Amino acid sequence: MMNQQSSIALQRRILSLMNKTADKRYHEFLEKYPTLEQRLTQQQVASYLGISHEFLSKIRKKSLLRNR
Repeated sequence: MMNQQSSIALQRRILSLMNKTADKRYHEFLEKYPTLEQRLTQQQVASYLGISHEFLSKIRKKSLLRNR
């Protein structure tokens, strides 16, 4: 059985998936877990964000172009 903190975290994650753009979710992921992206595959990150790895690649490319 889930404890209260796990339940709250799950509810926040579901609301994020429903209400935020993939771009926003990706940037929040990077802020919350700054070193995790280097340890995971692109497929794992995309799955966590609820998007395809192809779409994640487009988001990353767009982000790199913006930061130049």
